[in-house]
Order: sequence, then C-alpha cells, then structure tokens
Amino acid sequence: MLFKYAIATLVAIVSFVAGVPVEKRHKLNETVTYLGSQSRILSGGAAAKGLVYTAGTVPNATVIGQGIANETRSVIGRLAVILEEAGTSWDYVLKTTVYLANMSDYSAMNEVYAELLPNPKPARTAVEVGKLPGNFSIEIEAIAAIPWY
Repeated sequence: MLFKYAIATLVAIVSFVAGVPVEKRHKLNETVTYLGSQSRILSGGAAAKGLVYTAGTVPNATVIGQGIANETRSVIGRLAVILEEAGTSWDYVLKTTVYLANMSDYSAMNEVYAELLPNPKPARTAVEVGKLPGNFSIEIEAIAAIPWY
C-alpha cells in the first residue's frame, strides 16, 4: 500500500515539475480520429502520443483546374482545419509529403508553400506520382506535434 502512495506522489511531482497535468498526459496516449474538412468516408487524420498524422489531403473540388497555386492554397487551408481540430497548427508541423501529379508544377507549388507556411519550414519530401485520384494536381500529408500547454 505504501508503494502505491509513493508512486502516486512521484507521478504528481513529475507532472507538477513538467507543468503538464496528469489528465493531459493520459489524453496524449489516446488515439483519436479527426475528420476535419474531409468527407464522411475519408479520415482527416489521427492523433496519438502527442503527434498528429494527417491523411493525404486534396484541394477543394471548386479549385480543380484553376492552377497548382490555387490547389496548393486550398490543400494548405484544409490541412490547417484538421490541425486545429487536433489541437495544433502549421507552427508545429514537423514533416510533410507533397504528392504532385506533375513535377513541372513544383516551382509554383513551392512559391505558395513558402508564402503560407511559417518559418522554420517543416522537413519536406516532394514526389511526382503521375496521376492523383479526382484529377487533382496535388495532395499533401503532414505530421505535427501537439503542443503541451
């Protein structure tokens, strides 16, 4: 019985020193699916252990065919909604993967990406995939930290 109280006291002290309530620590270990701006069929992403993993996010259908710059803006905005729902933002994105239907769109995509994303930019991989479903020119997925405050 004494051991149980000692452990509980130790957890309380560590939580106090770390500035993170015990309840919040437990929530970080739960897996939650966030739908964000996606349809009922597609998942916006999942959060677990202080990280958010977004699904590949595509532009809003209303901007399809309006150029890679508009599609990129749309995807970044849709990802912002998913990140916000998960309790984070682009400020905490660690890594992105950008899928392009055509690598010749890279420069235009990169201009919008550089304009909209905060510094320092997250690590990024960009690959040409040939064709994306729905005739989208771009799809982006992200991994973000959930800030502890």
